[in-house]
Amino acid sequence: MGFSLFQVLFLQTSAWNGRGLSRTFSFGFTGFTALLPMQSPSVPGNGLMRKFILYNGFIELAWIVFMTKKARILVVDDEEQISEIICAALSSDGYVLSRAFSGEQGVNAVRKEKFDLVIMDIQMPGMDGISALGEIKKIDPETEAIIITAYGSMSTAIQSMRKGAFDYLHKPFNIAELRTVVERALEKKKFNDITKAIFSTIRSEELLSIIIDSVTRILKADESLLVLINKTGKPYIAVSYGLDGQAREKSRLEVCTRILHRLPVDDINAITLVDEPFNDAKFTDIALIGEIKFAMILPLMEGNRLTGLININRKRPNAYFTENDTQRAKVFGSLVNLALRNANLYRQLQETQSQLIQAEKMSVLGQMSGGLAHEINNPISGILGLTQLLLEKEERSTQSYKDLKDIEKAVFRCKKIITSLLSFARQDESLMSPINVNEPLEETLTLCAHQMELQRITIVRKSAEGLPMINADFQQLMQVFLNLLTNARDAMPDGGTITISTRPAQVGDKEGVEITIADTGVGIPTNMLTRVFDPFFTTKPVGRGTGLGLSVCLGIINKHSGTITAQSEPGKGSAFTLIIPT
Repeated sequence: MGFSLFQVLFLQTSAWNGRGLSRTFSFGFTGFTALLPMQSPSVPGNGLMRKFILYNGFIELAWIVFMTKKARILVVDDEEQISEIICAALSSDGYVLSRAFSGEQGVNAVRKEKFDLVIMDIQMPGMDGISALGEIKKIDPETEAIIITAYGSMSTAIQSMRKGAFDYLHKPFNIAELRTVVERALEKKKFNDITKAIFSTIRSEELLSIIIDSVTRILKADESLLVLINKTGKPYIAVSYGLDGQAREKSRLEVCTRILHRLPVDDINAITLVDEPFNDAKFTDIALIGEIKFAMILPLMEGNRLTGLININRKRPNAYFTENDTQRAKVFGSLVNLALRNANLYRQLQETQSQLIQAEKMSVLGQMSGGLAHEINNPISGILGLTQLLLEKEERSTQSYKDLKDIEKAVFRCKKIITSLLSFARQDESLMSPINVNEPLEETLTLCAHQMELQRITIVRKSAEGLPMINADFQQLMQVFLNLLTNARDAMPDGGTITISTRPAQVGDKEGVEITIADTGVGIPTNMLTRVFDPFFTTKPVGRGTGLGLSVCLGIINKHSGTITAQSEPGKGSAFTLIIPT
C-alpha cells in the first residue's frame, strides 16, 4: 500500500500556534480539497498520534500515544547573525529550534534527531544547501524544508523544489513572511501524517475512531456519530463522540435510522443541514433529543449504494453551520468513503483467505474421515454381526441378552457418528436437493451430543408435523447448524438448555421452514447484536473465535434464498432464527 496514489497538493492554510496544535488546513488529492484536525479531542490539550508499521507485508497498526510536542525546526546557515534572527523570531512562537552552520552539520543533525522542518541557506562553504537537502530527504523524506538565499535565481528555485523543498525565500525577507511559510510547511507535514494514518488503517475499529475524532474537531461538534448499515440492512452506531450511556446511543440510532429513510432520493450524496430542527418537520425529532440546535447529515456511499451516515450535532445557540463547514464536510466525506472502501477491501481479502484455509481444512478432514470410516467400519461390522448372532441364541429374559442389546445399540451409534462425520466433511460441489430439514439437524446433533453432555447442556427438540421439503445443500446446512450449536454451547459454560424448533413458514408466495436455535446463555449486548454477522466480529475471548462463523452462516443461508436473524437479551440467552424457502 504505497501512498503515491494520494500525493498531497497543498493549497491553503490557517494559523499554526506553534505548540503542536493547528485548527485546520486545506489540501487536495485529485480534484478536491479537504480539511483535517491536528489533534484528537479525546485528550484535552494534547493529541493522539498514530504510527503505522509495515510488518511482514501487511500494514500493522500500532498506537503510539504521547503528549503533543512542539514542532522541531533546524536552521542551517553559515551566517551566525542570520541564524540568530531566524531562531529569535520563531522561538517566540513556541517552536523548538536547533542550529547548524554548514551543510555537513545539518545532514549530521538530521541523522541524530527527528526534525519537522529544516530552514537552510543555499550558499555555504563545503556542501551547499541543494546537496544537503538531497541528503536530508534520503535520511527522512517526511522532513519539510524551506530554502533561503541572497543569490538565488529561478533555476535555483526549481532545483530546490525538485529536491523536495516546500518553499523558497529570497534574502532579505521580513519576519511575517518567514512565519507564514513556516506555518504552512508545518501544517503540510501534520496533514501528511494524518493522511497516511487514515489510508494506512485497514483495521476498521481504529479507522472509525480516527474518523470520528477528526470530524468532531473539524466541524466543532458537541456530539457526533458514525452509523453504518450491516449485511442484513440494519443500521448500527459504529463509533460516537459525546454520547454517554446506552440509552442516549439508542435514541440517536433511532433518529439516524429515520433520517436514512428521509435522505433525498434524487441526490443521495447531498449533505443535509438542519439549521433549526424545529422548523423542519422531517427533523423535529432531532431537536427533541438532547437539545440539539444544529445538525448536519453526511451520507456515506459506496458507488451508488448508501452505506451509512455521519451525524454532526451542535447544541450551542447561534452555532450555525457555514458554507465553509459544508465544503469541509463534503471533502471529508470523500476521504472517509475512500478509507472505508480501502478497509473493506482488506477485510474481504482476509475473509477470502480464511475461507480458503477453512476449505483446505475441510478437504483434509474429508480425506481423514474417509480413511477413518474404512478402518473403523470393518471391525464395527464384525462386532455388529457377531453381536446379532449371539442375540439369536440368547433368551430375551437373560442379562446376557440385555448386555448384547446395549452393545448393538452402541455399535449403531458408532456407525451413525461415522456417517455424520462423512456427511459433514464431504467436499462435493454444492448439491441442492429436496431434503427434510430435520435430517441434517439430527446428523449435526449426533456429532456434538457428547460435548453437550460433558458441559451439562440439555437439548430440547420441538419439531412440528407436516414440514415441507426444502431444496438445500445437506452438508452446508450441517455446517450452519454446527456453528449455531457450538456458539450456543460456548455461551453456557456452566450448562443450560438449547431449544431447537422447526415449523412450517410462509416465505412470500412460497412455503418454507423456520428453524430456531435458542440458548439460555449469557446473551449478546444490545449494541453488538447488529454486528454479529459482520466478518471478524466476535464476542468471544481472544483465541476462542475468529469472527467468521456467523458471517459464513449468513452467506450459506443467503445462497439458499433464506434469512437468518438474531435476538438476544443479556443474561437471558440468544435465539437465531433461519427461514429457508422450498
